[in-house]
Amino acid sequence: MLNLMTKYVHLLGKESRRKIIEILATTRGVRELASELNITPAAVSKYLAGLTHPSDKVLEKAIEIADEDEIKNIAKIVSQEFIDGLSSFVEWSYDKNLLDIKFYKRLNDLTAKVGLVTLSQKAVIPKQDLIKDSDY
Repeated sequence: MLNLMTKYVHLLGKESRRKIIEILATTRGVRELASELNITPAAVSKYLAGLTHPSDKVLEKAIEIADEDEIKNIAKIVSQEFIDGLSSFVEWSYDKNLLDIKFYKRLNDLTAKVGLVTLSQKAVIPKQDLIKDSDY
């Protein structure tokens, strides 16, 4: 699962990147986090202040070192970023009359599978049931 998440870090915006570092710094502190990420404490401080943002490589390492609770919080940030981006894209493509039927069919199939999970259930969608790029 972690490999799948680190695969998409390049899609994350600056604020999501900052929040991920903040999650890890909260439990570890700036110095310890810097040591684990093989960067300077000054770099971590700059990330937290929003003066600069972590690279894909730093984010991938951050996700790799995150514990289970941190991963859950990171997943919330990533999912919110993707949902916001997808919503904006759908609205934009609709406004521009750029509807791609294959894309929307794929999106519909995926949301139907996710929709089967209620808030009171915890389910794992088998990997073979997920829509692959080749299906698009």
